[in-house]
Amino acid sequence: MLKNINLENFRSHHKFDLDLDHITIILGPNGAGKTNILEAISLLSFCRSFREDDKKNLINIDKEYARITGDDLELFMTRHPRLILKVKTKGIARKVADFIGYLPSVVFSPETISIITDSPSYRRRFLDIMISQVDRAYLVSLMNFKKIRQQRNNLLQHIAKGLGNESELSFWDNEFAKESKIIIDKRGESVRFLNGILAKFYQSISGNKTDVLQLEYHNNFEGDILNHLKESRAREIAYGGTIFGPHRDDLIFKLNGKDMGNFASRGELKSAILALKIAELNFLESKPKFEDNEYAPLLLLDDIFSEFDPVRRAHLSKLISQYQSVITTTEKEHIPEELLKEAKIVELN
Repeated sequence: MLKNINLENFRSHHKFDLDLDHITIILGPNGAGKTNILEAISLLSFCRSFREDDKKNLINIDKEYARITGDDLELFMTRHPRLILKVKTKGIARKVADFIGYLPSVVFSPETISIITDSPSYRRRFLDIMISQVDRAYLVSLMNFKKIRQQRNNLLQHIAKGLGNESELSFWDNEFAKESKIIIDKRGESVRFLNGILAKFYQSISGNKTDVLQLEYHNNFEGDILNHLKESRAREIAYGGTIFGPHRDDLIFKLNGKDMGNFASRGELKSAILALKIAELNFLESKPKFEDNEYAPLLLLDDIFSEFDPVRRAHLSKLISQYQSVITTTEKEHIPEELLKEAKIVELN
């Protein structure tokens, strides 16, 4: 269990220290910095914010650095001479790839529904964060892939300007294909796991035993990726970037065979996301812990109770009782009475 979180110059918090319980409820008005606390914990989990990707914005606007400490975990950021991120476990400096996953967590906020309704990047991000917390080989491949794609894109642009030779692409194509296969295979494996339990969770929430929620992982190419790169070389040179690969793949949510992004009601979307988050927790628990890792998955809920009706609140309450949870809310009335009785309540002005 995560026992303490300490923030220094993070977002709106110059100094903030909080001892956590099995259930901790952070109560306060909008703008009090409640979500910032959950965001800080998520950074200790996967070194990226669940709200945005620009880490410079995480450092207090008047300060040069920020530090987040959770028990024996530490994340430090400084903006000069450039953005630098350093991490430690038990006082020992670690590589980011070796740090992610020590404190696995699942984030649930009103914006989480955008996983289904927004662009494919949200769905890829969901898979990448989930898998990276339990599979370091996947995380390393993902990091390698991003560097390789950037190098390949630079070369494609040079070739288009007459500053490079097409033969130079062979090396980067091979490297790109190797990492792509690892990413696609592991994403497919995780989707198969989720599909094994999603329908059951969705049926329990919706109350309809005939509902079937399933995920479909879609590649934006057919066949062997290396052959596809070679066949599409002229098109990619003209475009100046890599058109095909796992950075363009998608995850489709289907309810009873229909794409939820196009046809689902607001209530169905909420039920699907709740089922997905339960399945995500199961996925994290199904994998062996990393060496020296003492933490079970942590549930971070950002003002989500106000979004749900009594039936979905009851399902959420049952889930919270099974995991250490940190919950934010603007009003106590949004939280079920049984949770209020057993939770530690912290009020922010």
